[in-house]
Amino acid sequence: MARTRAIFLLLSTLALAPAASAGRDLHDYWDTRCKDCHGDAGAFARRSLRVEHGRLLGTHHGATLEQFLHNHYLADELVEPVMTMLQAQASASPVFKEKCGDCHGSASAFARKSLTRKDGRLVGQASQRPVQDYLRRHGGLAPAEIAPMVQTLERVLGEVGGNGR
Repeated sequence: MARTRAIFLLLSTLALAPAASAGRDLHDYWDTRCKDCHGDAGAFARRSLRVEHGRLLGTHHGATLEQFLHNHYLADELVEPVMTMLQAQASASPVFKEKCGDCHGSASAFARKSLTRKDGRLVGQASQRPVQDYLRRHGGLAPAEIAPMVQTLERVLGEVGGNGR
């Protein structure tokens, strides 16, 4: 199960590469266009969406969610990346929010402000230290939680249009 989740998160990160390379910040887009009605994207995804057989389904729109998003104020080129973002959020528990949010705010704000990639690894912008190494002594994560947290932060960095490759 953990391996399946890790593979899914990696594929989600790769699927967002076109949005990230275009410099689109999916979280900012959500926050400025969707949040007033739907709330935080992660909470919305966990509350209103589900993933079945690798497909994102809506509580109200079921299998027609993609078509609904095309018709519901979402730019056509963002439907796929936003669905991928929401699918990742619907599939994941809110570990960042629960363990890191009190000090660091939202994962998207943290990624924008504090993270980058260097030599293919996620690093802190200020320290240039690999996040995986840093988390061994920071945040109180169990050893088994570190790799999934790094994957989440890599995904979010890509979603905010950061140096997520």
